[in-house]
Amino acid sequence: MTSAKIMAAGAIAAACIAGPAAAQDAGRWFVHAGPAVVQPDESAKMTAGGSPLAGAGVAIGSKWTAEAEVGYFVTPNIALAAAAGYPPTFTVNAAGSIAGVGKIGEMTGGPAGLLVQYHFNREGALQPYVGAGASFLVVFDTKDAALSNLKAKSAVGTALQVGANYWFSERMGAFVDVKKAYVETTATGSLGGAPVRAKVKVDPLVTNFGVAWRF
Repeated sequence: MTSAKIMAAGAIAAACIAGPAAAQDAGRWFVHAGPAVVQPDESAKMTAGGSPLAGAGVAIGSKWTAEAEVGYFVTPNIALAAAAGYPPTFTVNAAGSIAGVGKIGEMTGGPAGLLVQYHFNREGALQPYVGAGASFLVVFDTKDAALSNLKAKSAVGTALQVGANYWFSERMGAFVDVKKAYVETTATGSLGGAPVRAKVKVDPLVTNFGVAWRF
């Protein structure tokens, strides 16, 4: 074998070894941060004074916020990640058969998640991933409107995730991420002196994009 062929074979072997090593050299930790839009897919079952309110519902508008995710690779392709955002304030309006009630109140809070992710193509610039895990609806505060003494409980559910990183360098890149949470809360209050109770499926879709780091 000529020296040129030996050098070429050595270069190919080095490249094959360096690919997985490069993914590890970039570090096991990663961070995502950027703006996010939270879009609830809400539905509700409500009672007033213990009697069902047929056709009653709620409408919760979308909100922009900021979200961050921190992850750690436990294997070259599998990572554990925690995601949370700045809690926006959502306006909750009456809908369906009680739409005439108008604004029910406000809720400050938002979804968070603990996820297990599988990352594809770890040696490439474009690295898609999928994830699944637990979602948390964290309620920090509520404000009255048509309902007085409005309260809503924090809750736990499930979440699915799909996203991708694009790395411009060994340490920095961009990402886009979509998470669908399935979570239900219980809200209580009083309307005209009658106690109101609602089981509200919030089920938000969270779309997040921004800057990615790994270290």
